[in-house]
Amino acid sequence: MCSISGIIIKDDEGSSIRDRLREHLINIMKILKHRGPDSSGMMLDDEVVYFRDFEDTLSSNLRKPNRLGLGHNRLAIVGNASQPIPNEDENVWVICNGEIYNYYELMEDLEDRHNFYTDTDSEIIVHCYEEMILQELDGEYAYCIYDKEENKLLLGRDTFGVKPLFYIDTEKYFAFASEKKGLWYLLKSIDNLSFEEIYNYPVVSLHPNSHMIYDLDENRYYIVRDVQKIRVNYFNRYKNGDDNREYEIYKKEVERVLWNGVIKRVRGLDKVGVVFSGGVDSTLVAKMASEYCNVILYTTGLEGSEDVEYAERVAEDLGLKLRKKIIDKEEYEEYLLKVAYAIDEIDLMKLSVGVPIYVASEMAKRDGIKVVLSGQGADELFAGYKRYQRILITKGEEEVKKVLYKDVMNIYRMNLERDDHCTMANSVELRVPFLDKSVVEVGLSLPVQYKVNERERKIILRDIAKKYIPEYIANRPKKAAQYGSGSEKMIYAVGKSYGYSKRKINIFLRDVILKKMEDIHT
Repeated sequence: MCSISGIIIKDDEGSSIRDRLREHLINIMKILKHRGPDSSGMMLDDEVVYFRDFEDTLSSNLRKPNRLGLGHNRLAIVGNASQPIPNEDENVWVICNGEIYNYYELMEDLEDRHNFYTDTDSEIIVHCYEEMILQELDGEYAYCIYDKEENKLLLGRDTFGVKPLFYIDTEKYFAFASEKKGLWYLLKSIDNLSFEEIYNYPVVSLHPNSHMIYDLDENRYYIVRDVQKIRVNYFNRYKNGDDNREYEIYKKEVERVLWNGVIKRVRGLDKVGVVFSGGVDSTLVAKMASEYCNVILYTTGLEGSEDVEYAERVAEDLGLKLRKKIIDKEEYEEYLLKVAYAIDEIDLMKLSVGVPIYVASEMAKRDGIKVVLSGQGADELFAGYKRYQRILITKGEEEVKKVLYKDVMNIYRMNLERDDHCTMANSVELRVPFLDKSVVEVGLSLPVQYKVNERERKIILRDIAKKYIPEYIANRPKKAAQYGSGSEKMIYAVGKSYGYSKRKINIFLRDVILKKMEDIHT
């Protein structure tokens, strides 16, 4: 996984800052270097340079005024090629943050018409662009394609927004980056905004499953939504009127696509980590992954927290290696600030869930692991939250179906961008098998009765899980990460130590944590 960033200086408004475009781009790349510590590359108009150390660029000849700058920091997982990557004629270039899981299959389809010069999955993007089949990409990604002949950029994001991409459009320039903090730098350096103004600036998250096409001649862009179609009628061909037989068919299909989703995400890896809570979702993912590579589980929480206790028990029962970290209050305050800086927010729920993810990925990094898996998305697909039961009771199955679809399509806002930032702060890539496109299509197509009723939630998933993991885990009631780890409780304790009551916790986050974030940014 990596960081991508770019700046376009608008002809009429930005001529005075063209001389500093190179400096601005390098500074953004430095801010985002945690996302790609292994190598870097940048493109300034027509000139491209690759380097390992930013100091190497200071002596380069790329000092003329520039209008377009693209930057890439690489976390090396697949292949050895640095980015930007061109096509054969060097008139189409790509920078990508992500993994393309069907790279080999697409390469076999295209190798009779295209030459492949690298061993990285990202190269396939330029050729899919040339063939107009970008919708065929299967993966977790955010990319920028620069078409020199058409003089345009194309920004794209994966189907459900596993990988982030943000942008701003001002009078003087347009810019994009993998994290808000890279764009905050520009708002401070070019627009001279205060930290308060920067924090509240409307930085836009590019909608998942969309393409933004930026015309460099006109300095205008438009957005194409729904690049890939999502099926929610996957099982129509199985309708036969026999509920028992139908359920078994559906269960086998959920099992099959989930296996495929896990296999894709561990292919080629010797070892992988799992952000582990001891719940049904992360345990099932861990067990499946362990059939193909070495798995290390990472869990964290307060002393005696429920997640840690379950994690220890099931790790021993499954014979999987477990790393755990018990956090005390002093340490927790440090992590709270680290997570706030990582996610560029002070939202209570995001912080309390983010700390366990951050700590897990920190442990993974120390073990030399670059990829971790999580069970993110299972609750939205298979109705794991209590509120789905309440909706079922009060409004019926059709409303549950609508809410589940909406929650899956918006999961990037509350969950995925947070999770990505917390893991990538430690240079660790997060992959989420439950948000594989096939798993989502199958999950959204299931009848509500197979997911939730007045007594049970995640019915079909728990049924599948009993085949692979202990029943006490398969049946373990849902406990949100902020509660199972004790993380939210600890935020209240830290706030209390500063004199803020539980009712005033958001004031504490604003007055104390946000102020400390400001100190870091200034």
